[in-house]
Amino acid sequence: MANTKVNYLEKVVQENKLKPYKRNTSRITDVSKDFNAETIYIGSKGRNTKVHLRIYDKKAEQLS
Repeated sequence: MANTKVNYLEKVVQENKLKPYKRNTSRITDVSKDFNAETIYIGSKGRNTKVHLRIYDKKAEQLS
């Protein structure tokens, strides 16, 4: 099992030398109250964006 992990790591390193992986340029923002994050957004709602993730407390939203 450990040998498989080493081989995979070596493969990733070699592939990265030949063709670098794309850089993750995701935008991460939050909505906070008193320095407590209530909502976290990853990505954006742009035309060229494939993913927009929102993480929030649904119960807190319904009670407000």
